[in-house]
Amino acid sequence: MIDYNEVLEFAKKKHEGQFRADGVTPYINHPIMVAEIVRKYKPSKNIDSIVAAALLHDTLEDTYTSYRELVDKFGEMVASMVMEVTSASYMAHMVGKGEYLAKKMYAMSEYALVIKLADRLANIIDSKSLSNERREKIKDDTIVILDYLEKNRRLTVPEQNIISEIKKHLNEFEQEKKEKGGDK
Repeated sequence: MIDYNEVLEFAKKKHEGQFRADGVTPYINHPIMVAEIVRKYKPSKNIDSIVAAALLHDTLEDTYTSYRELVDKFGEMVASMVMEVTSASYMAHMVGKGEYLAKKMYAMSEYALVIKLADRLANIIDSKSLSNERREKIKDDTIVILDYLEKNRRLTVPEQNIISEIKKHLNEFEQEKKEKGGDK
């Protein structure tokens, strides 16, 4: 059994000194939000491992953490999910982030896709503190991802529910833009 507090402390230590794009919010708040979204939407007998992977989802990409370290501390299942959701930034730059993530997410396991969709939802929620230009980029990438997944992959109920929540937040963003006269 995986100890949530041990995973949380590991993630906190690894993300120490990192902040969200607003420059103020400690980065660890993001993995915690992703884990809470996963717990809310994904019923599973493996929920402890999925939540652990959600807490650790950015450690391979954004910290000095190795795959072996994750395997040794939290097991192969958790480490594999973290590896699966880790992006290769050079590929995102080569083909465009939205297209890269759409194809990557299409090929993910069900558990990893739930984590990545929860990550996307958390990023959409957190984007409220960003410039309209950054929010537009996140929104545009998200639309590419969701369109591709909905057209090409059979989605589970938890995945569909997270996607519905993402769309709700995207619609709120569009409504805010219209109210501010920013829809050009």
